[in-house]
Order: sequence, then structure tokens, then C-alpha cells
Amino acid sequence: MHIKGYTRDMEIQQANPSNPAGLSRRSADRFASELPIEIGGVLGLTRNVSATGVYFETTRDQVIGSRVNFLVEVIVKGERLKMVCAGDVVRVDQKLGTVGIAVKLSSSFFTDTDHSVDPSEPLDN
Repeated sequence: MHIKGYTRDMEIQQANPSNPAGLSRRSADRFASELPIEIGGVLGLTRNVSATGVYFETTRDQVIGSRVNFLVEVIVKGERLKMVCAGDVVRVDQKLGTVGIAVKLSSSFFTDTDHSVDPSEPLDN
């Protein structure tokens, strides 16, 4: 039965008003990973990575909305590379002994480990 002005989206909105379209807020698939990272001289590990963001754990606290620069170490075709990343902190999870940090990436690029890169320097886009 069709009621004028009624759509399936209305049912979804009533079921979850904070997510009216019933859609995932994530814009890219996330992949579980444990890759070493470095942020401000402090080490940590990624927990998941996507094309648009990274979630990692470290002991260096951050503030939601702050801009961060960090390095992620990866191995591609047997070669050790560093991914130089910049982005905005969108979530901070206080955990026992660590801090979980979700970052929406604004830029990233790969470099080999023979080149010294300071992740605190401004990145060219």
C-alpha cells in the first residue's frame, strides 16, 4: 500500500534519527592492520587503515579537531617504505595505557626509508 509522501527512508529515520538515511558514515572500506607508526617521536600501531583515514593506538594524546602529521611504515613488494601522512583528528579513545586516535587523512605519500622525512614539517599538497 502506498501512502502519499511516505517513503521507506521515513521508517529508517524513525528507527535511527541520528542516521536518517540509514547509511554508514564511512566513505571507504577499512582494513585491519598492525603497522608501526611514529607521531612526534612517539611510536604506535595502526589498528585499521582506509583510503581516507587511519585509526591507531599510541601513548601520545591528541585533541579532536587538531591537525597531525605522522609516519606509517609499510612493506610494498619487499621494500620498506614510509607513508608520510597529514590529517585531522576526528576521534580520541582513552584506553588503559594507550590512546586510540582516528584521523581523517588530508594528504599522504610514500617515501623510501633512505630519505629522512620530518613528519612535523608542512606537507606539499
